[in-house]
Amino acid sequence: MAQVIDPALKGLLLSREFRAAITLWNRLEGRPRKADFDRSLRAEVRDPLWMLTRQWQFGEFKGEDAGSAVKARVQLNTSRIDRFAVKDENRDATGGEQFQPAVPYDQKLPLEIEVEREPILSIGPEPNTTALALRSQMGRHWLRMLKQAGLWSVKNAVLERFGFEDISAKNKEDLVGNELLELAHLQSDPVAWQSLRAVKGRLPDGRKLLLAINNGDFDAWVDSLGLSPVLKDLAKDFRSWFRRLFSQPENTELEDAWAPSYLEYQFAVSAPEEQSGEKRATLVAEQYYHGTLDWYAFDIDTQRQLQDISEGQFPENGFVKHAPVAFLPSQIEFNGMPNVRWWEFEDRRTDFGSIRATTSDVPLLLLAEFGLIYGNDWTVVPYNLEVGSLADIKGIIVSDVFGVETLIRPAGQGQQMDWQKWSMYNLASGDQVDNRLFLPPSVAKVYESSPIEKVILARDEVANLVWGVEETIPGIAGNGVNGFEAGKSLSSYFTANEPDREITRVPNDAKIQYLLGSTVPENWIPFIATHQPGSNRQIRLQRGSMPRLTDVIRNSVITPRGQILRVGLDQKQPYFVHEEEVSRSGVIVTRKYQRARGPNGEVFTWIGRRKETGRGEGASGLVFDQVVLLEQPETP
Repeated sequence: MAQVIDPALKGLLLSREFRAAITLWNRLEGRPRKADFDRSLRAEVRDPLWMLTRQWQFGEFKGEDAGSAVKARVQLNTSRIDRFAVKDENRDATGGEQFQPAVPYDQKLPLEIEVEREPILSIGPEPNTTALALRSQMGRHWLRMLKQAGLWSVKNAVLERFGFEDISAKNKEDLVGNELLELAHLQSDPVAWQSLRAVKGRLPDGRKLLLAINNGDFDAWVDSLGLSPVLKDLAKDFRSWFRRLFSQPENTELEDAWAPSYLEYQFAVSAPEEQSGEKRATLVAEQYYHGTLDWYAFDIDTQRQLQDISEGQFPENGFVKHAPVAFLPSQIEFNGMPNVRWWEFEDRRTDFGSIRATTSDVPLLLLAEFGLIYGNDWTVVPYNLEVGSLADIKGIIVSDVFGVETLIRPAGQGQQMDWQKWSMYNLASGDQVDNRLFLPPSVAKVYESSPIEKVILARDEVANLVWGVEETIPGIAGNGVNGFEAGKSLSSYFTANEPDREITRVPNDAKIQYLLGSTVPENWIPFIATHQPGSNRQIRLQRGSMPRLTDVIRNSVITPRGQILRVGLDQKQPYFVHEEEVSRSGVIVTRKYQRARGPNGEVFTWIGRRKETGRGEGASGLVFDQVVLLEQPETP
């Protein structure tokens, strides 16, 4: 049976093209056939032409008329520092020689320790100048030495002659002046008083014993009692033990580098400049206070020559003229440095690309330009130097792969007005140029204790004074104690021991009262502005004192209890601080026990000082000649 097709549909089919199409949907799935994916993770590039094209695009085929450094020859002379001198502020004020005579310096002792160390057993009128715990430790060691030597029988004689003294056992009416103050300090500190009572009659006073050994009184005492001569040898061993335990200056006057007027260390060292030793280089450090002694703390002074102490055994001339040495230069590397090959991944610990610098951040822009563009243009030539050396580089010659030799000249040389004359590592100050390199004999790591003394120097604009606030003072027991609490305890002691007085008050109906003046805590020491000698405009700060309003010690004033502010107090001399040293933010000075190892592994323990920026101005509330309103009782 034939099928009939609509003529209209037949015409439509004949007029258009129709193609057969098959549409499928499928999911590609991996079919791993190996357990090792190392080759798949390599991301291998199998088109060498593509790789060569990318290298050409990045300019790696562009030739330059330059050769890579393959050899460097260095020749230099070195000298070792062998003299140490401290600044003399008294001579500096009169315009004379500014430094004390130089003493021999042995580089077995790190330079920080030579500069910072101070006497541990300071002899003063008050007991807080020496730690009671340290004196007891010394006494225990002496008794241990007696027992080991079989001389325990002389213990009672030693205790009778060198035992601890308890001033509270004396008649109070016989005490005057400093003795009354010493008793007040002792009895206002219960911990120290109990410690003293515990060791009295049981241990010798180590400070008293060592002082007698040093001045020869101990040997005379042994001879007077007819004791065993072995005690004299034990005394020498005891002194040697204490010198090993603490590093202290041999001559305090010639080795005390702390400048009280500047609140920092000031000193100088010198080294020979030639084989004969007649010409010497002097390195001066006048602003060292932060505890890290490096080359930038020194300025070379070509016009100054240190004067040697008359009786001193100085080391042999340490000048050495080295032969030229050849090295293989190596490329400099630093965090975030762009890699030479573009397809390597760079270290992201330092991202120079994320620097956001303004037009005024010139140093930051220079650093970024060096790191991104010129970082791979620098090479390093290693050279081992002995610690404590002053190196004078005579020449560096670099040879490249083409055999061309280039003399590397030091930066900073040239005409005075040359704008390219710039140098960072320069020992000379001002317009002078000194290209020598100084490697000071400093320690790598220092361990510090808690502050045994802390003083805050702050300005008080209302009272027009500078206050030296003893926040922490060296306690009698040996550790640092709170200065405010110690001052409050001392004031309470004086109030409790005040003699009874009858005060007759006249009844009146006054509503106001005249206040002669207020007071401040005992740990606040005033510094008053005074004129510099010979100047009507420049000022300096002179240590003053607040009166102690008590009848226990008549006509007494409040004095500092720490070593930082007691400069010249025992000799009844004034103490001045330069006005520019106490800025608006103030100054904080601390004293701490410090411990470090020397280059030979020897352990050193000493007391050093640090200075840092303060926390701002202070307000003491000190006022004079005030009229105040009296509080009237409320009427019922």
